[in-house]
Amino acid sequence: MSKGAFKSFIKDAKNRDSYWIEKAILAFTSELYKLMRENGITKKEMATIIGTSPAYITKIFRGNANFTIESMVKLTRALDGKLSIHVSHKDSKVIWRDIINGKNTRQEEAKTWATVASTVGVRKKRVAANG
Repeated sequence: MSKGAFKSFIKDAKNRDSYWIEKAILAFTSELYKLMRENGITKKEMATIIGTSPAYITKIFRGNANFTIESMVKLTRALDGKLSIHVSHKDSKVIWRDIINGKNTRQEEAKTWATVASTVGVRKKRVAANG
């Protein structure tokens, strides 16, 4: 596929609701997984907390679950988190800033990311904060 054809494909995809639904699911499940890891909770433990099966938790992280606001809140609260929903103009760039006890958590997180070369170009990789 040529570069121009790919750009056209992406532009067309962004005109469909399905693109934005999948993007929202990916963002939600990525943040949920991050919170789960930060809290040291396994999928099995999370299933127990919300009273469901580990298979359902796996389905969630595969992006196969049909989320409701209620299920999103329940999942987030099981990890001692909170759900935040934001609506913005389609042309705006949204940047989330998490402030915990007056500390911007995204600034600290940014210090632990480094840009490294890979076989497919440049990607970000988590590295130790000290070096």
